[in-house]
Amino acid sequence: MVKLRGIDLNLLVILDALLDEAHVGRAAGRLGLSQPATSNALARARALFEDPLLVRAPPTGLRRTRRADAIRAPLRAALAELATIVSDGPPDLTELRGAVRLVASDVPAAALGAALAAELAKRAPGIDLIFHPWHVGDEVERLERGEVDLVVTVASASGASLRTEALGTYPYAIIMRHDHPAAAPHSLDIDRWLAFPHVVVSGRGDRRGSVDAALARIGRDRRVATVVPTFLQALELLHETDLLAAFPTGVLATNVATRLTSRPPPIVLEPVSLNLVRHHRTDLDPAVTLVAELVHDLAPRLHGREAS
Repeated sequence: MVKLRGIDLNLLVILDALLDEAHVGRAAGRLGLSQPATSNALARARALFEDPLLVRAPPTGLRRTRRADAIRAPLRAALAELATIVSDGPPDLTELRGAVRLVASDVPAAALGAALAAELAKRAPGIDLIFHPWHVGDEVERLERGEVDLVVTVASASGASLRTEALGTYPYAIIMRHDHPAAAPHSLDIDRWLAFPHVVVSGRGDRRGSVDAALARIGRDRRVATVVPTFLQALELLHETDLLAAFPTGVLATNVATRLTSRPPPIVLEPVSLNLVRHHRTDLDPAVTLVAELVHDLAPRLHGREAS
């Protein structure tokens, strides 16, 4: 059994950066160390854990071993708790160094990303914000595995290890280009709405969703002519075609939506709620806490404006 008194805490700090970056050079730059010193620390960590921890992944990168993935989240949580124990008071945000990893779909990332980065640059310039790719349906699992720190999602998350905070609720709107034939009347009846082809957003390529279920309940259906994986792609299509879309009003916060108009839906559609989810292991991490607070403060921007 490894004796705690024989472990160099600085080594664990360097290892935390190495496992987060999976890159010796980036970890060295983040910590203000030379690459040889960081490589030496990796060699010592490998001896301590009796595992390679990071192995070559052609053509140029490194990947974490199973052992590294297993210790990554507990190590980060332990270091955050130690920092709290030895701290004289609230952390100096300007002195924080590290990275916060966030998963969000294209609309929240586009609508909040610039403001979030600007606020971090002012309040905690040493914190890097890393947006991870959105993979449909596995965002909460990635959070639980420690791959990311925060998730913005419409999915419901439950469990003793997870904390969920509501960011907002968004009703549906029918969205189209300004000069669309269906835009002439101020209100849109169901027959005119269903007379045009529709675009649907689905990361899995599904043609049917909650809107189609609502139509089926009243014995109607629509023609879904196009399916795309992101809302931003769908909004571009709406600007260039006669397609219509039934989307939550949060998409109107994006810049491309200024070229579109919206109408209330002619049927009842349940609003969509957006949540911020984090894991309890980051409760004492001041960087993750700061980014979570900023996301909550900036979330009202997702209400955007009503397209005219």
